[in-house]
Amino acid sequence: MKKTALICLLLLFPMAALADHHDDAKLDPMLRQLDFMAGTFRCSGTAFATPDMPQHATSAEVTGKWDESGYWLAATYAEKKSAENPKPFRFTGFFGYDPEIKKLIVGGVDNMGGYSSGTSDGTRGDTLVFTGPWHMHGKTVNSRDTFRKLGNGRMSHTGELEQNGKWVKIGEETCTKQ
Repeated sequence: MKKTALICLLLLFPMAALADHHDDAKLDPMLRQLDFMAGTFRCSGTAFATPDMPQHATSAEVTGKWDESGYWLAATYAEKKSAENPKPFRFTGFFGYDPEIKKLIVGGVDNMGGYSSGTSDGTRGDTLVFTGPWHMHGKTVNSRDTFRKLGNGRMSHTGELEQNGKWVKIGEETCTKQ
C-alpha cells in the first residue's frame, strides 16, 4: 500500500511541476495593448443603412474579461432591442496574440449566422485596427474594426466592410466604461 502511494506521488510530482510551469508562463506584452477593452461599457451610436436594414441608432453593452490564464480577452457586444432596432446585433469573440505571426488576433461569431477573424499589427498611438474576413449570408467580405482610446474610460469603434475596393462604414459608436 505504501509502495503504491509512493509510486503515485512520484508520478504526480512531475505533472504538478508541468502545471506550475504553464501557470508561470510569461504572457506576451502585446496582450497588454488590449487592456483598455477589458471591463463593462455602455455604447451608443449609429448602424448605417445596408440593403438589409435602414440606418438606425444603436445602444449596446460591451463586456471584455481576461480568460484562459490571461491569454484571451473574451468579449461580448450586445445591442439593445428597440422599435428602431427590432433585430439587435450580438457578437461573441476572443482577442489574443499569435507569436508565430507576431500579431494581435480576434475570432468570433454573431447572432446573424456569421463568423469572422482578424489580425492587427498593434496600437498606433491610441488606435487599434483589426482586418480580416467576415463570412455572412453565404458570402465572404473583408472587414475592418477600428478601436480608439478616447481617455477617461471611453473608446470609439468603427466597423467597415470593403465594397468595390472601398471601405464603407457600417456602424460607429462611442463607449463609456461603467
